[in-house]
Amino acid sequence: MLSSLDFTYENIDKVVSRSTWVSPTVDPKKTMLLVLDMQKACAEVGGAMYIESVGGAPEGKDTVQPVVNVLNACREAGIPVVWSLWGLRGDGKDAGYADVKWGLEGQLAGFPGSWGNGGDELVDELVPAPDEPVMRKHRFSSFFGTPLNEYMRRAGADTLVVAGLSSGNCQIATAIDGANQDYKIIVLADTTAAIPSGQDDPLGYGQHWEALRNIQANHGDVRTSIEFLEMLAK
Repeated sequence: MLSSLDFTYENIDKVVSRSTWVSPTVDPKKTMLLVLDMQKACAEVGGAMYIESVGGAPEGKDTVQPVVNVLNACREAGIPVVWSLWGLRGDGKDAGYADVKWGLEGQLAGFPGSWGNGGDELVDELVPAPDEPVMRKHRFSSFFGTPLNEYMRRAGADTLVVAGLSSGNCQIATAIDGANQDYKIIVLADTTAAIPSGQDDPLGYGQHWEALRNIQANHGDVRTSIEFLEMLAK
């Protein structure tokens, strides 16, 4: 059975130039895992903001198992885990200009991504452990307005592995903010998807791939979950 992840596994080096690495190896004692916004709204079929596959990018539902695999491996390796959830106030007062950009000015009441409206529920397969902090944020970056920086410094971590949604929004914003603070960033290409552009993007193009190319070129490393697990096992 074909999976929306197949194109990533078979073609990642054809569509993302991965000639240099910030993190050629992984030191579990200096690494933290961020499970990024794996919410039902985007990753569960029927979710209000469900992400379909476009241009060979993963589909929302298919990103769940790779995240589960990475989460389990990190827990076994003693790598600390933090979680983030993205959402907005029900009245949209914390949306900034997002409502304007989305064409929803004055229409955010009851928006699927608002707190308490179901948009903040994690997929059933992913459950934070009692000692794993869960951060709520209203911007794409998991560093903005959250204690992520403090968590990393307290853990002695210089490397952040980012597993979750979405490529063109929360992954790239988090990667940029982390890199600007001199953290080594590793994003996992098969754990993320991107909002379709509305265009008929050919394979290897569209928001997802452009975000990954940008991250690899400027802000961190783009790996697959399989590659990361192999690095962790060494």
